Amino acid sequence: MSIANKKISNHSGFYHTPRIGDEVIISFLDNDIDKPFISGSLYNTANPSLIHNPLDSHKTSLSSRTINLTNIRNSSDSLNQADSSQTEHSNTANIIEQGYNELTLSNIKDNEEIYIRAQKDYNEYIKHNFSQTIHNNKDSKVEGSYTESITKYHKQEILGLKDVRVGAEYLTNVALSKDTIVGLSHTLNVGVDNKLRVAKDSSESVGGDKSVEVGANQNTTIAKDENRNIQGNKSEVVGGTLDIQSTKEINISTQSHININAIDNILFFGKESASFETQKELSFIADNTDMESKSHLTATAGNQITHQVGDTQIITKGDCVIIKAGGVEVVIDSNGLVVKGGEIKTE
Repeated sequence: MSIANKKISNHSGFYHTPRIGDEVIISFLDNDIDKPFISGSLYNTANPSLIHNPLDSHKTSLSSRTINLTNIRNSSDSLNQADSSQTEHSNTANIIEQGYNELTLSNIKDNEEIYIRAQKDYNEYIKHNFSQTIHNNKDSKVEGSYTESITKYHKQEILGLKDVRVGAEYLTNVALSKDTIVGLSHTLNVGVDNKLRVAKDSSESVGGDKSVEVGANQNTTIAKDENRNIQGNKSEVVGGTLDIQSTKEINISTQSHININAIDNILFFGKESASFETQKELSFIADNTDMESKSHLTATAGNQITHQVGDTQIITKGDCVIIKAGGVEVVIDSNGLVVKGGEIKTE
């Protein structure tokens, strides 16, 4: 039997098939009883509408109840076997299905609403653009997984606050470049470990001050060279011991002074040798000076060596030795020994 629908065209229009148990209106085309068709449907107490009148009289609704495909197949098999009792049982099972899809328009002033319900899946297919404008809030809740696939460009512009909370792991995979611009402060709080792996070069530029605070130990491993260029001053404060070790040379160079101060002792130790070299003067100033050599002690000078205690001097030159003490001067050279200002006594 044909069914009259509100709008019908080739592969388009509005299509509805009454279900078993629905109350329908039978009309006859051209008043010919051999040409019956279903011209409409009616609600009744056994088959009420989704909208409850008069409480929901402000609503306009389009809904479709779930069909039990298993029962439909059973009905088809029953018809083929001419088992009308089984067919009636299957049709009854169809009627009592509780699921439905719904589109409802609510039209109370200042509370207008469009409500869409999908009993299971909800699919949209758009062959070109999709635009959406929301003048107030939007809430979205997904109880399962959420997947989004974008072939080209994804842009988000948030004029206010953005708050993202992830209860488990958070993974970001960028195939090419990633740029982040922060207008003011940037704070990263990590509850446990923080790791940064860079396959090649890494650069950091800080326009102002930089502070690093480490609560426990800090270890730095550099496979090759390290170069630092400090335009101003550098200060290091070590609460414990400072150890500097090198498998090769240690070179310290300055265009001005080098000051080494110690409240207690300063020890220079070398297993092979220790040298002090200067182009001009070399001074050792102390209350007491001790020099000890387990083998030889050699003092060499190009012009002279002077040993002085008070007014007493021993001057060693390339051609003579001069001893001055208590106004007496003794000169020893290639000519012999000369005593000036004193007497020579033997005891």
